[in-house]
Amino acid sequence: MKINRRNFLGAVGTGTAALSLEALGATTTFHLPADETMGTNVTAEGNKVVILLAHPNYAQSVANRALIEAVKGLPGVTVIDIYAAPFTVETYRQPIGEASTLVFQFPFHWLSAPSQLKKWCDEISGGVAELIKGKKLLVATTTGSEYGAYRSGGRNLFTLDEYLRPYQGLANHSGMVWQTPFVVYGAMLPTARASIEAGAKSYKEIIQSLL
Repeated sequence: MKINRRNFLGAVGTGTAALSLEALGATTTFHLPADETMGTNVTAEGNKVVILLAHPNYAQSVANRALIEAVKGLPGVTVIDIYAAPFTVETYRQPIGEASTLVFQFPFHWLSAPSQLKKWCDEISGGVAELIKGKKLLVATTTGSEYGAYRSGGRNLFTLDEYLRPYQGLANHSGMVWQTPFVVYGAMLPTARASIEAGAKSYKEIIQSLL
C-alpha cells in the first residue's frame, strides 16, 4: 500500500507528515514489557521494518501505545523496546541486518527524544554501522502540544522538522535514506482521543507502505 504522506499537511507547508487536531476535519519476540507481544514475520516482498521504541514509561503511555498496537501484528514488523532490551550491539545486529527500514519511535520529550535513544545512537549505532547503511530511517513521534506550538512564531519557536535535524544528520552521516517524519500532535490535550486514533490509523498505513 502506497500513500502520499504529504497529504496530511494540507496547507501546513512543512516537510513533516503531521496528524494534528487541526488536520482532522514464524515470530521472534524481543525483550519487551511483560504484557506485550511484539514480533516479526517475513513478508512476501522480503522487506522488514524494525521499530526502536524509546519510551521511558511505556506502561503508562496512551499515544505511543496506540501507535504500537496499530502495527505490532503486521507481518514484517519487529518492535524493540530499547528501555527493556539488553543494551548490547548483539541485541540489534540480526533484526537490523534483516530490515529494510529502521524507525525511531518516541514521545517528544523536552524538545528532543528520551535519553535512551541518544544513548543508543552514541553507543550502539556505530556497532551496526555497516548494517544500517542504505536502509530507510523514519522518525515517528508524538507531542503533548498542538501543531501551532511547533511553527515559526509559535510557543516553541521552531518546527518539528527543525528539532529533528540531528536525526536527519545521523541518517546522512550513516548513509541512510531519510524519510518524512511522522508526527501526532496534541496527545496531551483534552480532545486528544480523535487525534491519537487517526494517528494510529495513518501510522499503520505508513508502516505498510514501507513493507
